[in-house]
Amino acid sequence: VDAPTQIVVTSENFKTALHWEYPPMSETPYFIVEIKPYNLGKYKNISACVNISAHFCDLSGEIQDLFSSHWLRVKAIVGSQQSEYVETNEFILQKHGKIGPPKVYLSRHNDKIMVDIYHPS
Repeated sequence: VDAPTQIVVTSENFKTALHWEYPPMSETPYFIVEIKPYNLGKYKNISACVNISAHFCDLSGEIQDLFSSHWLRVKAIVGSQQSEYVETNEFILQKHGKIGPPKVYLSRHNDKIMVDIYHPS
């Protein structure tokens, strides 16, 4: 069974996900994603990403320490066979995550200009 390819971690405004590619097949492939936080020192399943058919996994609730190293890996399961795991490079949310600009709204009330600033979403 082929291993997933082009695995990449994306993170914007603390919405973090692992994405990968997999070739089309006649039988539906399923995937298992695991995470290894530096302080744990070993891989553990991401419960929401076990036997999934999607080619991505939402990690937003999995990374608690913004400054700590994390590694992720994914493998494919087709029928009774499975691929090797494919591992990401080190991911540190504080270093690799992106924060978008805030939302800014301007309005006029008589002779005053009101500026409302909201966190990026």
